[in-house]
Amino acid sequence: MSMRLLILGLLMEYERHPYEIRQTIKDRNWNECFKLRDGSLYYAVDQLREDGLIEAAEVVSVPGENRPDKTIYRITDSGRAAFQELLNAQFKQISYPQHPLFLAMAFVRHGDPKKVEANIVKQLEACQSRIERMHAVLQLKGNFLPRGSSLMIQGFIQFSETEKQWLTILLEEARSGSLFEGHKLTPEQWEAFIKYKQLPTSE
Repeated sequence: MSMRLLILGLLMEYERHPYEIRQTIKDRNWNECFKLRDGSLYYAVDQLREDGLIEAAEVVSVPGENRPDKTIYRITDSGRAAFQELLNAQFKQISYPQHPLFLAMAFVRHGDPKKVEANIVKQLEACQSRIERMHAVLQLKGNFLPRGSSLMIQGFIQFSETEKQWLTILLEEARSGSLFEGHKLTPEQWEAFIKYKQLPTSE
């Protein structure tokens, strides 16, 4: 996720303080679709300002002792050009499926079956809860969100539905024991198989 694209995109709408950027992300439920760290956001704002892509539009004094002024930022002409480049670059990225459990699957046969099953149940519950939240968001806000944001959430729901199906299969196989099956070939048979597959084919 490009934090620079996220910030510039929101400033394309209108001027904002970093806290307002953060709040807008949460109000539109984008934080469900990608991780957001406050430190990364504020660091990116500082970098964008240093690069001349955003600038201070207004500095507002905040009442109270030792409280920093509130800086409202706007996007510059260079920032608009950079936004277009970042947006095009984002569209060109090729996706491949990622899930925290993918790496675990390679070694699951060595795991404790009861703990693995319990963790899959938790993953499945979290996935179902996420799907329900996103459906509620669309029902409540769907008519007010920008169309692209609505489609993003719909895509997130569809990805989550696929994740739910996959997790259901994992749970079934964990309970049957098939998830913990090991190699079907001995090391010698595997080595022979690899050598065979590397041989050139005759035409």
